[in-house]
Amino acid sequence: MIDPNVRLQRAQNALYERLREAIASLNDADLASLNVLEAILARGRRDATVLIDSNGILPSDRSRILSKLKKAAGYISGYVATAQGWRHSPALHFKFDDSLENAARLDALFKRIGGETK
Repeated sequence: MIDPNVRLQRAQNALYERLREAIASLNDADLASLNVLEAILARGRRDATVLIDSNGILPSDRSRILSKLKKAAGYISGYVATAQGWRHSPALHFKFDDSLENAARLDALFKRIGGETK
């Protein structure tokens, strides 16, 4: 018997790959160029949080892009379900991931502090 955590991880990996394919196939330049960082499935596989790389995207454009993703969610879910052979696709919730920007900001801060103490 396979551990439920392993099954969930496999499903997340498959979802991640199919999401990248689906978003890249969209006929919208804003969306097709997005980089999916991670897909996080909730237990039961009913909901999924999709983390999008926010690098190079202006804060003023984020809400517009999220709105476009929300409108395309039906197509993306259908693509994922068909490509994976799943009966149901999880409800997709898109978010921008700012962790890379926050890490870069912290690194710069630490470098500045390190320079001041010397």
